[in-house]
Amino acid sequence: MVGAERETTAAGRHQRRIGVVDMLRGLAASAVVLQHVAESSGRAELWPLLEAAPGVFGVVLFFLISGFVIPLSLRGAPRWQDFALRRLLRIYPLTLFAFALLGGLMALGAIPALPGISDSTYVWLMNLLLLQDVVGVPGLLGVTWTLPIEFAWYGLFGLCVFTLGRRGLRLLALAFPLGLAALVVFSLLSGVRLPFGRIGMLYAAVVGMQVYRHAEGEISRRDVVGAAVAFVLLMLIANGVAFGYFTHPSIRLHHALVPWLLASLLFFAALSGVATPQGWLARALLFLGRISFSVYLLHPIVMVLVHPYAEGYGFILAVCGLTLPLAWLSFTYVETPGIALGRALVRLRPAPATSF
Repeated sequence: MVGAERETTAAGRHQRRIGVVDMLRGLAASAVVLQHVAESSGRAELWPLLEAAPGVFGVVLFFLISGFVIPLSLRGAPRWQDFALRRLLRIYPLTLFAFALLGGLMALGAIPALPGISDSTYVWLMNLLLLQDVVGVPGLLGVTWTLPIEFAWYGLFGLCVFTLGRRGLRLLALAFPLGLAALVVFSLLSGVRLPFGRIGMLYAAVVGMQVYRHAEGEISRRDVVGAAVAFVLLMLIANGVAFGYFTHPSIRLHHALVPWLLASLLFFAALSGVATPQGWLARALLFLGRISFSVYLLHPIVMVLVHPYAEGYGFILAVCGLTLPLAWLSFTYVETPGIALGRALVRLRPAPATSF
């Protein structure tokens, strides 16, 4: 009887954590959309909001969340092939749908084509493979710059888990702070500006993983607090080097320091139970959290579609009003079937025993 009560309590805590994660996802997606619509609205009074860089806040929060939830995906994917398949089918169906929608609207003339760019097969192929930044071609859908980093996180996590087990996770958690510190020293001594923002996204996922491991009782409170403090301090230093000691054409120092700090503090506070929205706000964030990936990928297309017909606050309202139903439809008919397909393909083979 006591054992059953403990299992029920543990299950309740697990469901509460998943709810909090979904609310954080909703907040992260809202922050990214807010950044983009405010930039494109033409409203000068929104400038103070943009100075807080809500888009950076949202992306950092997304990667902290990814680190927390990816270990959960191992429960139904005991082999690396299963893990890779499920991750691929979680991301790519919606990504392909977004590019198909973009291409279709360009072909119909609903949104302007880009001469020399959107008519290039090579540009489209590199974008579809998410290699646009690697090969230096224009991005057709700007927000997809984060997806290669997300896949890199999947690869790092999967490599460590499926080769070294839990020992691999300990190694990953140790390697990132030490590696980042070494890169900061190298950057200062060599005079080479490194992309600490993108490196930091991977580090954020590793720290999110540590928070999950603490929630599951795998590491102590002292360990997770140490990981969180090290992350915040190292990223403040790294961003200080990348955007203070060196310069960036469009990002100033406070555009990096403020959102990184706020996203980290909110994530740690929410997962520790200190800050959890209630009432209508919680319900709204839960809804947004469930469709957050669709909101993230599709809102730039809606922005281009709406821009000729609205401006100012009307533009903002139109983009939000069209993005939400479109995102719900794509979540229901593209994302959810892709996730279900991944699970079904994994179930086709009997699962072997796993030590994770």
